[in-house]
Amino acid sequence: MTSTPSTRTLVTALLTCLLVLFAGPTVHASVQDTGGKGRSTFGVQPSGPKKPDRRSDFSYSVTPGAAVRDHIAVLNHSARPLTLKVYASDAFNTADGGFDLLAEGVRSKDAGSWITTARSRVVIPARSRAVVPFTLTVPAGVAPGDHAAGVVASLASSRSDGKGDRVAVEQRVGARVHIRVAGELKPSLAVQDVRATYHGTANPFGTGSATVTYTVRNTGNIRLGARGTVRFANSVSGPLRAPGVETIKELLPGNSVRVTATVRGLFPAVRSTATVNLDAIPVGGDIDPALPSATGSAGFWTVPWALLALLVLAAGLTVALVRRQRRPGGPTRPAPTDPHPSVPSVPKEAKTSMLIKRFTRPTALGFASLLAAAGGVLMLGTPAQAETLGTLSLTPPTGTDTSSVTLSTSGPCPEEADYLIVKVAGKGFPAEGQNVVGNSEVAIYPSAGEGLDIPLSETMRDYANTAGFKTLEGRYDFTVTCRKAFGESTFGDYEGSMWFTSNTAYQDTDPDGPEPTEPTGPGESPDPSESTGPTEPADPSESPEPTGSTEPTDTASPGDTADPTDTADPGTTDGGSTDGGSTDGGSSDGGASGGGTDVTTEVSGGGDGGSLASTGSSTGAITLIALALVAAGTAAVWWARRRGLLTFVGGWNHR
Repeated sequence: MTSTPSTRTLVTALLTCLLVLFAGPTVHASVQDTGGKGRSTFGVQPSGPKKPDRRSDFSYSVTPGAAVRDHIAVLNHSARPLTLKVYASDAFNTADGGFDLLAEGVRSKDAGSWITTARSRVVIPARSRAVVPFTLTVPAGVAPGDHAAGVVASLASSRSDGKGDRVAVEQRVGARVHIRVAGELKPSLAVQDVRATYHGTANPFGTGSATVTYTVRNTGNIRLGARGTVRFANSVSGPLRAPGVETIKELLPGNSVRVTATVRGLFPAVRSTATVNLDAIPVGGDIDPALPSATGSAGFWTVPWALLALLVLAAGLTVALVRRQRRPGGPTRPAPTDPHPSVPSVPKEAKTSMLIKRFTRPTALGFASLLAAAGGVLMLGTPAQAETLGTLSLTPPTGTDTSSVTLSTSGPCPEEADYLIVKVAGKGFPAEGQNVVGNSEVAIYPSAGEGLDIPLSETMRDYANTAGFKTLEGRYDFTVTCRKAFGESTFGDYEGSMWFTSNTAYQDTDPDGPEPTEPTGPGESPDPSESTGPTEPADPSESPEPTGSTEPTDTASPGDTADPTDTADPGTTDGGSTDGGSTDGGSSDGGASGGGTDVTTEVSGGGDGGSLASTGSSTGAITLIALALVAAGTAAVWWARRRGLLTFVGGWNHR
């Protein structure tokens, strides 16, 4: 059966083949002509009264009630004449954040309805052009802010589908129209409908992945770009940053985009949290200050089903073994014999010994386990006190909140320390400091003479967003701790500081302190070939003395590493970029992971008791959990023995 042309026209009218709205001066579309006359190619371009100009789009700043007259050139690059429709339409964002226009026949309600073209249809000779005037009339009571539309040229044609039926096709090209109406501008973004799911693993002790989806909505009245970061965390895994979160280049007022991000390496700790931090960025040269930021989060279940199944299986096997021992014919303990049947009385010492056996033997194992676990956890939570090995210098010595910073130590880590952790402390961060470099091998960092160059994987603005505050001010102290991969014993610290003189600018000297003096000791020589031994311990209350560590060399980061001489990012504002060109590019993971992973793992601080290097969990929380588990196990042993479900071979069941 063959469909009628009118039916096919209705079907394919809903499926417009192409809408091209690039930002170049000229936009073209090309379609194969079904009449055997070759390919039809046409385009549009902003124009003056007589010929096209070099504008990339139409952009106007107007007041309510204003009228603007302009022109658009429609170009025919084909070898035959073309008849094209010309009309205006409202703009909107597609699901993936692209710029699109309403289809022909859909009524415009905003800027598309303000534009009237002088001609709705033009016939253009082969390899020629036509300049079409149009008028933009702004309504008197229109709301201030940005309004977007497009002027479209469309070509109706037909072709055959796979079944030989004739189908109608409309091909369009358009030029963007951006209109800013005078009045109060209100930039605003919102993170909405955050949803996260966990994808487990069959390995009982392994990690899985998590996916979060969220909506970014422009709730203000000007168009904005948006740069987001997504982090996942729970009581076991430290903050894991999802890679590959794309920047939204342009979001029109009232429009929204759905974003999806995934992270790997999340341990299933029953309950986890996904947090989205969003920073607005200007579009098309806008320089409006105080661009907003937004945050959204969602909790989700990360149940370790494989581990629970293993525990249930182990419990089932234990019960089966106990029941087997209690069945007739199963292993039994010989009945105790009375070595002194004729003795009428038992000495007091013997009675005491029997009482102790009767009372303690059923619980001795549990009590001993409790003491051992408590002692081990307390030892774990009390790390060895580390000495100060030397100082840190910052590269660049002055910069902004979005600068890529490298820390250079004045000396090496001791030979027994093959890992390191870096923390930052100061106003807004936790009292014990926030990890900015997770537990990482010392060997992956290049040396500056005898010291190490440690590039921070994110910017100070990123770390502030993670800690949940916006204003950077005063002194911030960095500590590089040399350590082993596991446990809490450390072998010494390197310390250094930066001072923020405003929310966006820092320096490595105290603005209220004395002028820095020349450093002494091994670090004095600028020659990287000379030894730079440990310096005297620094007083935490004083500004650290700058060392003579050499200028850091290129790091092992596979991505773009900021030039150490760059001190400011001219493209950012007070509320602007959180990445500074270093967090979403190649250098985001290069510092801490040597370029081998796709997420940055930060280890949560654990206060004076330290933190577990492999998990980021609080030692205090682990202590309570361990004590609770041991106590529960002891109680279970006592309960099972009282009810005859558990026996102790070799004299553990005297009553």
